[in-house]
Amino acid sequence: MHKRLVATGWLIALMAAGVCAGDLPKGLMLNLDLRRIEDGLIPNKTLYPLYVPQGDLGTESDSRQTLLIFKEGQHLDIPHSSLLNPGGGEWIATIRVLARTDGIVMSQGNDAEGYVIYIKDGEIRVAIRSDQSTFTLKERPEYGITPCLNQWVTIEVRIKPEMAILLLNRAQVAFVSISEPPSGQNHLIRIGEHQTLPIALQHAAEATPTGFTGAIRSLKILRQ
Repeated sequence: MHKRLVATGWLIALMAAGVCAGDLPKGLMLNLDLRRIEDGLIPNKTLYPLYVPQGDLGTESDSRQTLLIFKEGQHLDIPHSSLLNPGGGEWIATIRVLARTDGIVMSQGNDAEGYVIYIKDGEIRVAIRSDQSTFTLKERPEYGITPCLNQWVTIEVRIKPEMAILLLNRAQVAFVSISEPPSGQNHLIRIGEHQTLPIALQHAAEATPTGFTGAIRSLKILRQ
C-alpha cells in the first residue's frame, strides 16, 4: 500500500509539473469511488490516480450504493494536486448530499479566492469569492425553495468566465454575473466541518465554520 501511494504521488507531481493553467487537461478531475474504499482510502475514479484518506468517517452500504457519513465536527480533506486547481475556464462541482442539519457542505479555495456550498435556514446557498468581490447564489423565495434537509439533493455549481450557475436536482435555480472565475494555486477542497471560515464566507454575517451532518453519495469535479 505504501509503495502504491508513493507511486501515485510521483505520477501526480509529474503530470502537474511545469503545466500552466491554460494547458491543464479537461474532463473529469475528481470522482470519489465510495464503493471501492479499501484500507481507509477512497480511490478517485478517473484517469488521474488519487487516494483520499477516509479518516474517522464511517460508511453505510447496501447492494446499490455506499454512503460516507458525516457526524458533528467531522470533515474530509481531498489531497491536493495541481489538476484540482481551477484554471479560469468552466469549473463544475457536483455533490449529492443528504443533510440533516445546516452548515458547510463543501468548499474549494485558497487564501484569496474560492467558493463554498452551504446550507442556511434549510436553504442551499453558494458564495463565490473572486477578484476581491463576493457573489452569492441562492433561490428566490417567490419561485419556491428546494427542500434540502432529510432528503437527497444533487447540488451542482458551474463557474464560467463571466457567470456562475446553481443547479439543484439538475434544475437551474439561480445564476449571477461575476467579474472573473476563481483561479490560481492551492485551491484546497474540504467537505464538512472547517477550522476557520472559507474565504468566500469571511464577510458573511453570522457565518460559522460548522459543517453539516448527514451523508454524501458522490463528489465530482469537472474542468470544461
